[in-house]
Amino acid sequence: MAAPARVVLGADTLNRKWWMDVNAGTHASPNWLPLEAIVDFKWTETKTFQDDSNFDSGGAKSQIATAYEWGIEAKIARMMQITDPTAYGVGQEALRAKCKRTTGLANVTEVRWYEMNIDDDGDVIGPTKEAYMGYVTPQWAEDGGSMDALDTVSLTMNGRGAYVDITHPEASAAVPTVTSITPATDIEAGGALAIISGHDFFVDGEDDVVSIAFGATDCPDFITHSDSLIAVTVPAGTGAKNVTVTNATGVSTDVVSFLYTVA
Repeated sequence: MAAPARVVLGADTLNRKWWMDVNAGTHASPNWLPLEAIVDFKWTETKTFQDDSNFDSGGAKSQIATAYEWGIEAKIARMMQITDPTAYGVGQEALRAKCKRTTGLANVTEVRWYEMNIDDDGDVIGPTKEAYMGYVTPQWAEDGGSMDALDTVSLTMNGRGAYVDITHPEASAAVPTVTSITPATDIEAGGALAIISGHDFFVDGEDDVVSIAFGATDCPDFITHSDSLIAVTVPAGTGAKNVTVTNATGVSTDVVSFLYTVA
């Protein structure tokens, strides 16, 4: 039997790809809050094995998995919201509330965790395939330290029952959001190269833009470079037009105006 061919792989992924959300609502009506400022993350699954060998196994033992358990260990930095320096992150506080003086079902928390390979601008640059959800019984432990130590917390989240694979949140259907177009003017004949900024131009790491329109005029010449950037050649037009981007889910509703000027 021939050995399989190997394909040379590219860049490594980093452990910081893991994101985690805490459900502050119910399973039927979730309110997912991001667990902010994760500085270490590890989730594990371990199995219980039993020997199911018999007299016919020729003296060789035979191991079979009969159960599994899973859990998550994470460390977070206690950081304030940039918009409100008197408040900690909302996801951190939601999880802390589930840990403080709670037992039984009051301690049980629904979480989801998934990979997000992104660059410094928040654009997806690699595979975002893994995504899971399950219930945990979390424990919150302040790490402490000297007076110049950063304030960090160690989290131990023991799985309760099975965890499940879910559709990756990044792949969830959403209409595009358009925040700006630069430049925002051109002559009536069109022809200028413009950059449309926004987000949800990609789905699951792939271009999802179906069309772009300046008012009622479709623009046939555009390239979607990333989840947040489209290069477009301005079509001909007159007056002020609203620029819209359409993907497989729907049409952007943001009002971003483009003005045609007389040459």
